[in-house]
Amino acid sequence: MITIKLLTSPTCPYCPRAREVVKKLVEEERDVMALELSVTTDEGLKEALKFGISGVPAIIINDTDVILGVPRFSNLKRLVEKYRYN
Repeated sequence: MITIKLLTSPTCPYCPRAREVVKKLVEEERDVMALELSVTTDEGLKEALKFGISGVPAIIINDTDVILGVPRFSNLKRLVEKYRYN
């Protein structure tokens, strides 16, 4: 199972678009699970600090790769693919 953590904030104007991209990927790829964490919560803030993330949206893939901002769907899908074969 490939895990994606999407770090968001309620005031972020870009987070809804990042949420759409991640949702589309989860719908297309059966082995991808996503969890959205707001940085306004203790858990979300802990994840942001752990990875040195100071802005949202941010996507963490398998606790290894971090993408800041809204990725293109094709780029996110390509990055996830590498975990499928490792």
